Amino acid sequence: MQENALIEDNDQEITENEIYIEENNPVPPEHPFDPKQVKFSTMSLSLENLIRRMKDVPPSINLRPEFQRDEIWTPTMKSLLIESILLRFPLPAFYFDGSKENDWEVIDGQQRLITLRDFVVEKKLRLMGLEYLKPLEGLSYDELPRDFQRRIEEAQFTVFLMEAGTPPKVKFNIFRRINTGSAPLSSQEIRHALNQGKPATTVQEMANMSSFKSITPSVKPKRMLDRDFVSHFVAFYLKGYKSYKPDMDTFLNEGMEEIDKISENQRQEMIANFDNAMKTIASLMGEDAFRKKVKGGKRARGIINKALFEIWSVCLAKRTVAECKVLIKNKNKVEQAFSELFTKSDEFTVVISLATGDRTRTLKRFEIMENLIQNNLHENH
Repeated sequence: MQENALIEDNDQEITENEIYIEENNPVPPEHPFDPKQVKFSTMSLSLENLIRRMKDVPPSINLRPEFQRDEIWTPTMKSLLIESILLRFPLPAFYFDGSKENDWEVIDGQQRLITLRDFVVEKKLRLMGLEYLKPLEGLSYDELPRDFQRRIEEAQFTVFLMEAGTPPKVKFNIFRRINTGSAPLSSQEIRHALNQGKPATTVQEMANMSSFKSITPSVKPKRMLDRDFVSHFVAFYLKGYKSYKPDMDTFLNEGMEEIDKISENQRQEMIANFDNAMKTIASLMGEDAFRKKVKGGKRARGIINKALFEIWSVCLAKRTVAECKVLIKNKNKVEQAFSELFTKSDEFTVVISLATGDRTRTLKRFEIMENLIQNNLHENH
């Protein structure tokens, strides 16, 4: 998922990261099946088990039940699945109708199975468009090093096997529910899954801090939106904004990885600095924190702007407690300087509103905020 697309136009509701599924109001069946007749067995298998079934003559897996879609994945999409397996990412579960022992019908997982057939069995797919394993570009299955072939063969997954006696319409019901009733993971949910342990718990701890929650009331925990905001802070705080290079998703993931590399003292210092930054912005801006201004210095709308959150939180966290106290003493000057960013030209509005994942615009908005803070660090006498 492209991070820029989610935060480019910050005049959208803060729930813009949400995935909304349109209700299709299905008509209830006239003759629903008896739930007591539904029987499934669950087993853990290796991909080698499915590959052998696809190699059978005739194949003992039917990839084209009448309710399945035609082959729709591109070679690049297929290659990315193979790359995921080679990276040892877990595979989603497969659903099969196993009422005929020698002719399993795929209920869910058709495109994944077609990919494995094309790459491992028929060997007509060559890897392309890989993100991490670039040296494997252009290779077929037979040309992979043996240890990579073994990763494919030994990859584990779960199979839900529909047993004989289960009403046939259950297959269609499962397929419909799986393919219309779920939402893809958000970028932050993926980052959370890939960075378990200290990174995930640290981001969660910071998102639960009262200083953060009180100043960002519209940033809800649903779909980990609150942790997404914290992840932006963590990445720019630990890696520094000058090191930023698109894309944003990769940068944020690298930021979470950095948590595992720092000492416990550094981790605690980051958390304390984040807490102080939240308290400082609350004293400086109150309800206007992380909101745009319009000409005249008034708040544009009660919507939190993620790019403003990045620069305010990181730039304040990089200042000492004493310096933050000076800024609070100069609150009126800070507020005036911030309002003038929106009234003197359109440049600042642009760099916090459009294509915010662009490197040039990212550097520019951080530089502007650093200058604003630096210019107001002198006490009035």
